[in-house]
Amino acid sequence: MVNAIVEHEWKERDQEKVLNVVNSIVDMAKNGKLPSGFELNSINVISNERRAICSWSCPSVDQLNGLLSKVNPPTKHSVRQATKIF
Repeated sequence: MVNAIVEHEWKERDQEKVLNVVNSIVDMAKNGKLPSGFELNSINVISNERRAICSWSCPSVDQLNGLLSKVNPPTKHSVRQATKIF
């Protein structure tokens, strides 16, 4: 398992679509329905901006990229491996 940070940014016109995708993913995480090996640790929305930073535990950054391509959030996003120190 690796830790990954996903930074999302979206356009104002996509706000409602983004919220629908986020709510769906949060529901899946709460109900243990994410694909095996994936754990959503946190979602942090930047106040007064259309940006969010999500923290995941996953098998690999490539596999998380694959999952995101299936979910297809209406965002511009980047995925990077991170080292959790606390």
